[in-house]
Amino acid sequence: MEQWAAEVVAFISSSQGWAGPLIATLAFAESMAFLSLLVPFTAMIVASGALLASGTLDPWVIIPWGILGACLGDAVSYWIGRYFGRRVHHVWPFKNDPALLDQGHRFFARWGVLSVFLGRFFGPLRAVVPLVAGVMEMPQGRFQVANVTSAIVWLPLLMLPGAVAGTLFQHVTGFGEKAFVYVFIAFVAFPLVIGLIVWLRKRARP
Repeated sequence: MEQWAAEVVAFISSSQGWAGPLIATLAFAESMAFLSLLVPFTAMIVASGALLASGTLDPWVIIPWGILGACLGDAVSYWIGRYFGRRVHHVWPFKNDPALLDQGHRFFARWGVLSVFLGRFFGPLRAVVPLVAGVMEMPQGRFQVANVTSAIVWLPLLMLPGAVAGTLFQHVTGFGEKAFVYVFIAFVAFPLVIGLIVWLRKRARP
């Protein structure tokens, strides 16, 4: 999976004319119910941020494309929820993992329209909350306001770590081809290791 993600980032780097639509596709897939549960599109978007720092990609082109893709992903998830309604509980993957959808329902019940904004920033909730909003028949106007505003904030923040890594490692030989690996180590693997250590220490306490 890591090799495939690195190849995607390398393709974006070498196909600048298609970079905008490709980033939009990744953001759409990451925001879309079902798809974002299958492939780590987030890591690809983060790594693509490194290409902004190196000047390979133009942020004034890439970021609007990414925001558009994120908005469309949530919107499609919302309409799937409106279409299926309560029947979505019987649709894969939720019929095999009902806890995921239940978590989205609890989050939505607690935060209401704000859940659409906040949910985009929290892993699996990103794919579930818009779906739940559709199932619960949230008015489309309120949903779209939360959808668009959250995408405007989320996409640049998601690419920021990659851009920082690109700035730090821009003089490293072959950084363009290894962007995904550097970003993964600096901003994904390292925090996971630290989190695991903290969790183990807490578990070890009497």
